[in-house]
Amino acid sequence: MSEHIDRFVHKLLGTGIMLSDLASDLIDALPDDAYPGEEPGAVVLEMLCGTIATALESVNPRDVRCATRLIDLAGERTLEHLRLATEMSRRMHGGDGGVGRTYG
Repeated sequence: MSEHIDRFVHKLLGTGIMLSDLASDLIDALPDDAYPGEEPGAVVLEMLCGTIATALESVNPRDVRCATRLIDLAGERTLEHLRLATEMSRRMHGGDGGVGRTYG
């Protein structure tokens, strides 16, 4: 595998985990009455969008769309391979009650 792809995957996962943990912590820290009538998760997501926008406003929108598509492709391919691996495992280990085939 190419070094630039390894770096992309590490950065994608690291940033994703960090943002997910941060969003969860912020949602948990919000007092129940902080934003009456609004979903705390939606409020935190809007805050994150605003913060991240300050870093991306000067970037060509085409580059942001390209980066978004790369993230989509990475996620789609990961799920595709997970489905394939799951199906292969079922066939190899008899996910049909022990009478599975080990071919095709």
